[in-house]
Amino acid sequence: MAEQNGPPMKWASVNLGQLTNNAAQLVRKVGQKTAVMAMVKANGYGHGVEAVAQAAAAGGCSWFGVSSPEEALELRTLGRRERILNVGWTHPDHIASLIMEQVDMTVSDVPFLERVIAVARSGKRGRARVHVKFDTGMSRFGILAAECTDILDLLRNAQDAVECAGLFTHFADADAPFDAFSHAQHAAFMERIDPFQDEFPDALVHCANSAALLRYPEFHHGIVRPGIALYGYPPVATELDLRPVMSMHALVTRVKDIPRGAAVGYGRTWMATRTTRVATVACGYADGVHRLQSNAGFVVIGTTPCPIIGRVSMDQLTCDISGASDIHPGDAAWIFGDESTGTVRADQVAARVGTIPYEVLCAVAPRVPRTYASSTDCARGPQ
Repeated sequence: MAEQNGPPMKWASVNLGQLTNNAAQLVRKVGQKTAVMAMVKANGYGHGVEAVAQAAAAGGCSWFGVSSPEEALELRTLGRRERILNVGWTHPDHIASLIMEQVDMTVSDVPFLERVIAVARSGKRGRARVHVKFDTGMSRFGILAAECTDILDLLRNAQDAVECAGLFTHFADADAPFDAFSHAQHAAFMERIDPFQDEFPDALVHCANSAALLRYPEFHHGIVRPGIALYGYPPVATELDLRPVMSMHALVTRVKDIPRGAAVGYGRTWMATRTTRVATVACGYADGVHRLQSNAGFVVIGTTPCPIIGRVSMDQLTCDISGASDIHPGDAAWIFGDESTGTVRADQVAARVGTIPYEVLCAVAPRVPRTYASSTDCARGPQ
């Protein structure tokens, strides 16, 4: 591989110290009787799973949550020995590997549990660890009320092969202003797991995502599963000082003045109504800048918000820097970051284009290099 002598054109800075601090606050919030499962699926919400796992563990998280067998096995390859739960579906071909690597699997229907039992009994891999997921209102993944008896019977008769390690559900609307549906889900969940708890009293009970963790202490149970709050974007109001972990940057590559009447970008969707100073920035939709930010979003250069003008291209965007001063090629533009640094947050970006901060963070493309530091002062990137 050719040696890189200069700085990258764009990069994402990840403040691992802040992530550890966020994790530690969540651990303290729930107390010693409740474990914290850091959700690190989707490459740690786009932050980089290896670094995120290390930082979350340093903050006291003792479990990791993933959404696929591949993600779970990657963590084991990285040397992580904490308990791991695949909250998503496990392909039958992966069952044996997850048993051998002591990864907990989610049971969401009878045929899958039957398959796990058969695989566990077919070799000397030890017992499979499973968590039964109950569908209480998401209508997405999990067993229905009518399936509870069959699942319980299978687990009761297969304790030589399978350990019922957990019982869980997922809230559909825990960040909503009105909490009636979440409480109804929780009540249904507690009713359905009652016979399972009688049979498996050591099974961990869990249901709290970030919003439920912060709003409902009565929903904490044995484990909580924070995701977006861990990365600094609590979905509900909280007294905790949870701060964004990632910021994204790109270099200015050209500065020019264009006359009144000149168009900018594909489709000529923006026309100058006056002489306008325009900066081109080396970041586009292939890097994670949503095309809906065209003529709607903004970046921050120095301390000045600069509106994005014209359509966001694959590799570049253009912005109006008429309100800024002394901007030159090679200066760094903040695509998003932490408002304490004078930039725009991922949730503010999301609000402008009608999405959520999860998508903004996860959209940062693999081709954007991540840099890791314990300080938010990372805007220059690697030197």
